[in-house]
Amino acid sequence: MDLSALGDVTSAEQGAVMTVCHPGTGAELRTAEDKPITITLASSDSERVRRVTRRATNRRLQQARGGRATVTAEALEAEGLNALIAATIAWDGIALSDGPLPLSDENARHVYTELPWLREQAQTFIDDRGNYSKSSQAA
Repeated sequence: MDLSALGDVTSAEQGAVMTVCHPGTGAELRTAEDKPITITLASSDSERVRRVTRRATNRRLQQARGGRATVTAEALEAEGLNALIAATIAWDGIALSDGPLPLSDENARHVYTELPWLREQAQTFIDDRGNYSKSSQAA
């Protein structure tokens, strides 16, 4: 069996497309043009996400060496948000009251902060390695 078919570094980096679903009903959300609202997300195994995660860990280790190791819930939440922003490769149909938003780190931070349900949905998607297997991407 080819184990790389279950997911490898390349598939982690290329990402997978998540269709955004209604937080209450689970129904796939669509734009006014009836296109699915999607976010392309790199896996938590991708280098782009691991780089952000390692930077946060190194910062905490440095603080521990200096005797000021203080980990707060806010700091952990901010680190998770930074990793999610790094994982966000593309999106289509993401709009708020001001209209459609182009993807940027600033816009991703705003959307994931204002819409905690979307942040949770994206994080759950990223953490599921099955979304990055070659067989799931071919479907």
